[in-house]
Amino acid sequence: MANELNRIEKEFILKTVVENKSPLEIHVGTQRASCTVTSFANNKLECELQSPLRIPGPAEGVFYFRFRGNPMTFKTKITAKKGSTIQAVAPREILRDLSRGYERIISPKGVRVTFLVDGKQVELNYPQAEVSEKVESAEVEPGFDAGRISELLRSFRERAREFSSENKIVMFRERKPQLFEERVIANSGKILILPFISPETLKISNQIRERLLTQPDVVRVETTAGEEVFTALQSISAVGDRQKQRGIAAELYCPVLFRQYVVGYLYLLRSKELTPGFDPKAIEFVFQFSRVLAYSLKVNGYFKAEPVKEEFGNAELIDISGSGLLFGYPPNGPNLALFTDLDLTIYLGEKSLPATGRVMRRYKDADRVYLGIRFLDMSLENMEILFQELYGEQYTGDVDQKGAADLSTISESDM
Repeated sequence: MANELNRIEKEFILKTVVENKSPLEIHVGTQRASCTVTSFANNKLECELQSPLRIPGPAEGVFYFRFRGNPMTFKTKITAKKGSTIQAVAPREILRDLSRGYERIISPKGVRVTFLVDGKQVELNYPQAEVSEKVESAEVEPGFDAGRISELLRSFRERAREFSSENKIVMFRERKPQLFEERVIANSGKILILPFISPETLKISNQIRERLLTQPDVVRVETTAGEEVFTALQSISAVGDRQKQRGIAAELYCPVLFRQYVVGYLYLLRSKELTPGFDPKAIEFVFQFSRVLAYSLKVNGYFKAEPVKEEFGNAELIDISGSGLLFGYPPNGPNLALFTDLDLTIYLGEKSLPATGRVMRRYKDADRVYLGIRFLDMSLENMEILFQELYGEQYTGDVDQKGAADLSTISESDM
């Protein structure tokens, strides 16, 4: 999933791209061209083309480059072209995308999609988070038996004593999130540690680092849920005051995710008598154990699944790439859970391309439900047909192989 950069990061990266004359690739429709950004000021970009690009007038362009080894992309409007110089509006956002290998094509003409559902869905009365977790067998360490919940809970308490003064597991089966901290992890699906720590300072995996909440993250989660910014900041301050009064050095709340649902959380507390703060081993432990617990609950029948079989053709294709697609449909359509597998048919004019896919994102607004699908299987012949239709004859590789300039020479101290 792509991550949007904040304003300071965006401005720093654009200025660095200008100063270093870093190469970028611009895509306009199925055309591709190399360029450099020569100036960034007054909400405008000016670029110098290194290869031909035909633009009859104002057009939408997508830019790709690399920064410190990470693929970056932004979309903006090209306002003018004179010779080899193009002018464009500075992007409203830059996305750091660590997972997508292919460019998304927005609302391609002559392309539509239908799908057949044949699997199981799960509807649960638990809070739904921003992130989701595929529930699979996992092991924290030898001796953890996911098949026996009582033994698993005993093992958790014993292991958690190494990292905390107090620990507990709270489930949301009989009660809803009530505390400020509970609401934050229920809405986000991410780990909350108070006082806050900087994820960049910890020697942990990127997977866990991206699941740690910072203070700006918490404020965003609360404001998205309808709270005022100052109310969110006051809640954070109140937690700090409570910790001081009770002699608490740090608290950790790790949600237990079953697909998109937060079914409970793991809690660790460190008192002032212990060394302040949770070390990376403690964070790694609760994260991995939360996955083991979710799997154990699943295999022990904690959740109920109902069979689903539906065929649906009233889907509006929003964007598509070589690795997946995004489509929307009316609220009265099928109720699909995350990780549901679908049989897809992609229509390119008179051609039909069968494929299978899996629901990896799901969200909705007042009018439509939106599903992000990752392709699981498609024949090589059909994949070639799809690529040619989406990217044209000039296509020679994916975004990671073509047009993503490497800015890895920039050091940490430059940020």
